Amino acid sequence: MGSSDSGESNGVDPQFQMFDESPAENEIDIVPFEGETWTVVLQTRECADRLFRGKFLFRSQGRECQTTDLFIEATYEEVLERAMNFEEHLLTDLLRSLL
Repeated sequence: MGSSDSGESNGVDPQFQMFDESPAENEIDIVPFEGETWTVVLQTRECADRLFRGKFLFRSQGRECQTTDLFIEATYEEVLERAMNFEEHLLTDLLRSLL
């Protein structure tokens, strides 16, 4: 039997493949944690299923950690609105869980 092509590329489910070439990034907050200041960045991308996905990146002193996709919405604006509604204590809790 020959191999079949299920429509997947590089082992990535097609719905998660990026439609745009590069994700957009918006700095949305700065949170202190254990003596460091962390910049909170929302990274969004439009995927092949035409939905927008977003996740948080936390950056401090050359280090970076990130969440998995937390938002899946029909528009970029909806992802941004949901992310902007996260209060500082929730962002701090997310950061703590990543470190």
